[in-house]
Amino acid sequence: MPNDTSPGHEPRNKLKRLLLTPLIYTAAILLVLEEWLWNTSKRLLACLPQVAIIVRLEQWIASLSPYAALAIFALPTILLLPVKILALLSIAHGHPTLGLLIVLSAKVAGTALVARLYGLTKNALLSLAWFARWQEAVLAFKDRMIAQLRATAAWQQITAVLATLRQRSRESWAAFKARHANGRLGRVIRKFAARQRDRWRQ
Repeated sequence: MPNDTSPGHEPRNKLKRLLLTPLIYTAAILLVLEEWLWNTSKRLLACLPQVAIIVRLEQWIASLSPYAALAIFALPTILLLPVKILALLSIAHGHPTLGLLIVLSAKVAGTALVARLYGLTKNALLSLAWFARWQEAVLAFKDRMIAQLRATAAWQQITAVLATLRQRSRESWAAFKARHANGRLGRVIRKFAARQRDRWRQ
């Protein structure tokens, strides 16, 4: 019986790789973007002013039982479903730009809210054995996809270009600060940077 390494299977295996590779890379890129959006959302929300009613609400959410926390954690997905349907209707009725803006806005807002809720309900959710196993499987899958993407020559080239752009940006910023360090603009920038550092440390 021929095995997968026989000549007759080589074209089939090549076709399978040809079809699956773009899907794998697309999934990996989406996962990278999702991770970036998740982490950025958490940092931005952490910088928001502490409103008393929001603080009390977050404390209440953090004290919920595991299944009540699960319901709160799933709530954004349910609430955003009508918004996504509205986006599809907009696209179907000849308004693709509006539909795309709605989808992107919902994605950003939904990810920010879910990231914050997960931080508040994480301990309760992980006390559910099945949720902990599900999370572990999802994270393992994500790590495999991202590892495959980062091993490609294209990803390494993009990383090198981004590193060059970041270096040039830092150099430009350093030159800008050197020119305006002792002026009024420099003092304003330093005060703003100090306030931001204080917020990050809280």
